[in-house]
Parts: sequence; C-alpha cells; structure tokens
Amino acid sequence: MIRNLSLPKLPIFCFCFCIHLGITITKATGQIGGRQTFEFLRIPTDARLAGLGGVNVSLYQGDVSRFQQNPALLDDSVHHHAAIHYSQWQADINNFDLVYARKLKSKGNLGFAARVVNYGEFERTDPSGQSLGSFQANDFALSATYARQQDAFHFGATMKFLGSQIDVYQAYALAFDIGGQFKHPKQDLRIGLSIQNLGFTLSKYTPESRSNLPFDVQLGTSFKPRYMPFRFSITLHHLYQFDIVFLDPNLNTQLDVNGNPVPEEKNFAGKLFRHFVFGGELIIKPGFQLLVGYNHLINREMQVEGLGNLRGFSFGFNLQVKAFRFAISRGTYHVGAGRTFFSLTSNLNRVFKKKGSSQSRF
Repeated sequence: MIRNLSLPKLPIFCFCFCIHLGITITKATGQIGGRQTFEFLRIPTDARLAGLGGVNVSLYQGDVSRFQQNPALLDDSVHHHAAIHYSQWQADINNFDLVYARKLKSKGNLGFAARVVNYGEFERTDPSGQSLGSFQANDFALSATYARQQDAFHFGATMKFLGSQIDVYQAYALAFDIGGQFKHPKQDLRIGLSIQNLGFTLSKYTPESRSNLPFDVQLGTSFKPRYMPFRFSITLHHLYQFDIVFLDPNLNTQLDVNGNPVPEEKNFAGKLFRHFVFGGELIIKPGFQLLVGYNHLINREMQVEGLGNLRGFSFGFNLQVKAFRFAISRGTYHVGAGRTFFSLTSNLNRVFKKKGSSQSRF
C-alpha cells in the first residue's frame, strides 16, 4: 500500500473540466475521422511510438519524445536531450519532427517540439483541365510543454500553435493538451491519462470550412513483470465516445435467400475493441529492444475485402549506442503499402561532456 501521496486538488479539477469540455465539443461534431482540421496531429511522430501501435500515453523509459503524446511524460531525466524524427508517406508526403527538453532551475521541466508535414507539389488547373502551374501544401505545429512531479504523480500541460496552408488558403489554431501519470514507486508500472487538442481556431481556410480540432482522451498503462524481459502497453483512445465504428456499405459479404446483400450490423465487441491499442517491447538487453504493436481501429477501418489482414500491425527496434539512440519501425496502415519511421535521439550532456550534468540512460 502506498502512503503519504498527496494529490493536488487543482490538477483533478483541471482533468474533470477538460473532459467535460471535450465531451461537450464532440457532441456537436459526431463521428470521428475526416471531420476536423489539423488531422495530421493523429499521425505518429517517432519510430518508437509507431512501432508500439501509434498511440501510447504511459510508456516512458527516458525517452524525450514521449511528452508529445502525454505532457506528463517529461521529467528531469531527459534534461538536455534532443531528438529528430522522419517518415515518408505516399505521394512524396514527408513528416519531420524536432524535440528538445531541459530541466528548470526552479521546479519543473520544459519541452519544445516543432513538426512539419509537407504534402509536396500539386498541379493547378482551370475547370477545363488546362494547367495553370503548381502549388504546395503543408501543415506545422509548434509546441511548448511544462511538467512537474508531486510524489508518485506527474502532471503536465502543452500549448500548441498550429498552422496549415493549401495554396493561398491558410488556417491557424491554438490547442492545449493536459496529462497526468502515476509511476509506481517500486514496480515497473505506469498509468497515464492524456486529454489532447482542446482549443480553438484562429482563422479558417474559408468562412465555410470546418474548424473542429481532433480532440481525444487517451488512457493507458505500461508494465513489466519482474522476471520477464518484456514490457506490455495497453492504451485506450477516443474515450469520450463509445461508438466509433464505421461500416463500409460496399463490404456486404453476406446475401439473403433472395441474393440481396445483408448490411453488416454493429456489435458491442466491435465498438469496444476499436478503442484498444496494444504494444510491447522485448528487452534483449538494456540498450536494445524489439518493438511490436497492434491498432485494432486501423485493422478494421482500413480493410479491403478479399485482401490481407496485417493492417494495424507494426514492428521495429530501438538501439542505443553510447550517447545516441536509433529507432526504426514499420507500420502497416492499408493493403497498398506500409510506412517506415526513423528516429535519432541524443543525450547532449554526454555528447558535450558537460560536468555535473545528468548521465541518465535511455
């Protein structure tokens, strides 16, 4: 039993208020996916996260990039750590991400991140199809995070400035994340909660454009049994809305006695398990782990009748060499092709051999 753990009343109030506000917002938006601006925020940023299924708010292990999923996953063990992430998607879409964190002289830690998604160059045409040159499109996010610890509890908040440009059309917004984490004082066990993308639009592409941010509430746990070289993670997402099932009317595989297609019906298990993401790390040694993940929502929503069933699975590895850590992962999001993610993380304290600095391991 854990004793003498004081949980501040203010963070509890903030959590309750943000969940209530988020539920109020989503009642007006209805379904998920394709109905919000800045949907790029849902895409995994780094290789380790992608290898674990793309959603995780509890796994830490000295990784400076983790606070982008949950601002509470930022502490002084990643003081003066930096990371760069890169992934390429279809049609020359490139995602870049830079992360840096440092400890404050007073209590707490600061983290900064800059993300750019470049969608490449597109041909501009008139209504008759005549070429009029080309244009570009891109999204970006600049964020600052503050986090601090109180006994076994960690709390954090992130403010993000978001921008998107399609040719001459632009949209901007402010978004906020708030997160909490419980770290067991003796066991390798963490529980995390993250409320993401509360905020408002500063300007829209056009007056008629949608302006809802991709709000989400995520809850997860990561744990490692004492004598097992494997760390498990289970994360639930979209907790504010139980039914997130989309049934494609073109996937009617059953016929009635008259030969007419029978529409698929939603069931409780299908609604429940679409919220789950499973991840795991096989610990070969302290500086080398193999990653595996499964995202059930992606598996079900990206299916194509008669084709493979590996959608939603991901795998990769995480390797530390002195002051640097390399991670590469591969995620399968549809039957056409997968995505490869690359990450390079560095403990700059060790790179520059600064006296008195933290020598924490990844």
